[in-house]
Amino acid sequence: MTYPHPDPATAAPRARRRALALPDPRPLLLSALLALALVASLALPGRAASREEVRDFLKVTGFDAAIDSISLSADRGPAMLGLDDPGFVTVWNVMAKRVFDRATMQDMAAAMLEETLDEAAIRSAHDFYGSDLGQRLVEVENASHLDEDEGRADLASALLAHLIEERDVARLSALDRLVSALDDTSDGVMAMAEVQSRFMIAARNAGVIELRVGDDALRDLIAEQFRQMQADSGSQDGVANAAWTYRDFTTEEIDRYAEALEDPGMQRVYELMNAVQYEVMADRFETAASLLVGAQPSQEL
Repeated sequence: MTYPHPDPATAAPRARRRALALPDPRPLLLSALLALALVASLALPGRAASREEVRDFLKVTGFDAAIDSISLSADRGPAMLGLDDPGFVTVWNVMAKRVFDRATMQDMAAAMLEETLDEAAIRSAHDFYGSDLGQRLVEVENASHLDEDEGRADLASALLAHLIEERDVARLSALDRLVSALDDTSDGVMAMAEVQSRFMIAARNAGVIELRVGDDALRDLIAEQFRQMQADSGSQDGVANAAWTYRDFTTEEIDRYAEALEDPGMQRVYELMNAVQYEVMADRFETAASLLVGAQPSQEL
């Protein structure tokens, strides 16, 4: 499966330094309760999966690589807070290496899925992803999740431009259909805005930064920034990324993948896994921020 590649780094404005504030755990607890309620609300009917079944499910679908890829977003933490002091960056990197531990994140995801996946969902995923086409898709998607090549975006854009120039309508239509099927399972903009908001609130509670706006206003502000970024790029970025990721697949195979993802049962499973991935990501950023008390004079944002 293709899962959102974490890229929450948006530039925050610089501001004057402030004194440390005592952390208030209540917003974090409320956030955690709401997130767990969301995941629980997506629980599928029937017998819950065992931990062994969930582990196998993670591997077959490639969701384990998606969870591992969360660790790649950790180094963007200082930029998300608008802090570029070398000392703080060093402290953050040491802290993040421990908090964004892949084994820990895998355990978190497995625990949530164990309570929400059922036999029918596991069987549905196995039927497609256990096939030859499914396993080939998982292989390239796993590589895509962990791809840190800075030139990837340019290559993807160039490939899309080539398809447009060649007027390959069938392939462009298949790619657009695939991206639409993926978009129907998650509002990635709002999810990433929530991840960054929770991180900044946790940093505020730890005394690392100060915020001039309340929690709700912060969420609205960040969500609007993400929406604007999405509007500026349109849907081309998603189609370009898909064109590059699935460049070795035939147009017919891409259509078959889109059709599989359009199935209501698969959409429900995909929705659940997106919620789990974003919750693990937000939790790790919050946890890292909460451990930074005293690490940096506060900044007002």
